[in-house]
Amino acid sequence: MKKRKLSFTSVGGSSILTIFAVLCFLVFALLSLSTAKANYNLAEKSVKAVSNYYAADTKAEEIYSQIRAGNMPDGVKQKGNTYSYTCAIDDKQKLLVEIKKQKEKFHVVKWEKQYTGEWKPDDTIDVWDGMEQMLPD
Repeated sequence: MKKRKLSFTSVGGSSILTIFAVLCFLVFALLSLSTAKANYNLAEKSVKAVSNYYAADTKAEEIYSQIRAGNMPDGVKQKGNTYSYTCAIDDKQKLLVEIKKQKEKFHVVKWEKQYTGEWKPDDTIDVWDGMEQMLPD
C-alpha cells in the first residue's frame, strides 16, 4: 500500500483563499456597521429637528389663536393692523410669523423659518479676489 502525501501548496492555497474570504466578509461587516451607525445618527438628528420645528409651530399657532381672540401675548409687535412675532426652534433657527387684520379677518402674511446663527465664512482656501495682476508685466 502506497501512502499518499499532501503537498503544502494544495493545502496552503485553500487556506489562503479561506482567510481572504473571511477578511473580506469582516471588512464588509464593519462597513455595514458604520453605515448603519451613520444612518441612525442622521435619523436621530432629523427626528430632533422635526420635533423642534413642530413645537415652535404649535407655539406660534397658540399665539395666533390668542391674537384672533383679542388678546395681546408677550413678544407680539403690532404696527397698525399687522402683528409679528417669533418662536425659537433651536439656538440657530426661529419661526417668524406676520399676521395682518383686514375687515375683522386675519390673514397670514409670513410663516417662515429663519436662520439666526452667526455665519462664518470658510477662509481656509486661498481664492483669487481679482485685485492682483494675473500675469507679470
